[in-house]
Amino acid sequence: MVENTPELINYTIEESRAVWKAVKPFILKENEEGRDVLIEGVAVLPELVSQIKNIDHRVVFIGNQGNEHKDNIKNSAKENEHDWMRYASDEYMDAFATFVGRMSGYIEKEAHKYGFKYVEMAKRPFQDVAGAIEELLGLKAR
Repeated sequence: MVENTPELINYTIEESRAVWKAVKPFILKENEEGRDVLIEGVAVLPELVSQIKNIDHRVVFIGNQGNEHKDNIKNSAKENEHDWMRYASDEYMDAFATFVGRMSGYIEKEAHKYGFKYVEMAKRPFQDVAGAIEELLGLKAR
């Protein structure tokens, strides 16, 4: 499964481009009607967000490229009875962590390419990352 990671990343990028065909008009319509929206998800790639022109927007990408990510996934699955990975095999969790790490590397490179901020989660508790993102987006007093 891990050996297919580059192929999975390519599929994810293609899926993101397909999903963006619905997300972009949604963003434009919400803006036109005067509503603010928060868009998050794996289908939001830097190259796609760079297409949004003439609209005030703030962007932060997050990822996790840390070696300990596999252990964090396993620990979370054991500790949280609602974790979607709770009953996944070790092999699946390892493959998923590998995919997340490599996809995060791609996102980081692309975020820098298009001038967006990127936050690496590897050395931070999730709660700290949320606060850092709020601050970077100007949603929290410094």
